[in-house]
Amino acid sequence: MRTECRALIPLSRERHAALQAIAEVESRRLRGRLLADYPYACAFFRCLNGSRRVSLADLRLFSPSLTAEALRGNRLQWLAAVDLLISSQGEHCCLPLPCDAAEHLFPAVRFRASERLRQKAGLKSQRYSQQMARESETRRRAHQALKAQAEIDLAFHSPETAGSWLSRWSGRLEDYELESLLMRWSRRFPSVADLDVWPGDPLWRRVREVTLAGTAATQTVRALERWMVPNKLMMEDLKS
Repeated sequence: MRTECRALIPLSRERHAALQAIAEVESRRLRGRLLADYPYACAFFRCLNGSRRVSLADLRLFSPSLTAEALRGNRLQWLAAVDLLISSQGEHCCLPLPCDAAEHLFPAVRFRASERLRQKAGLKSQRYSQQMARESETRRRAHQALKAQAEIDLAFHSPETAGSWLSRWSGRLEDYELESLLMRWSRRFPSVADLDVWPGDPLWRRVREVTLAGTAATQTVRALERWMVPNKLMMEDLKS
């Protein structure tokens, strides 16, 4: 049984002629042969129609409504556009060629263009995500630094002066963050060690209870708690 091997060439005559023209011109260039003006355009029409002179009928392949009057004086411009189109394999399509001329001869142009747009959009999205991540990290660090400042500031307060600390930091940090700092800080002081904390109470009320408890403590306890607060003047001297 005889079997035949047939090569499948899924190309139109125009596409096949464009690829053949590219191969011919590049082969001549590699051999050091002299190239005529607009070599790709001339080779394309020769491979397509066998004509060595590009006629109006040939150029109507790209623009069926092209007239002799419109071509007159613009023939070289048409040849230059076709030559650039074929030599760039559809990457450059300039006037007077129609905008779909590249897709007609090189269908992959649309895919390459869409792929470039997709990659460009992906890179833009990636850069935006990275920028947002950097900004988020900057905000997080700034917030952590602010929280650390509030904690340091609280360390210089006794229960009697906790209200002034809250007035300074309220609105700059969330209440739950201030409350967390206050709960850790309060464990140091005997006057508020046994203070009842009622769930759901606003922070200002808790701080008021702390202040009242510190003020109502005995003179000995109050003196002890004041002694537990770092010396502000000494800390300022160390900073300077």
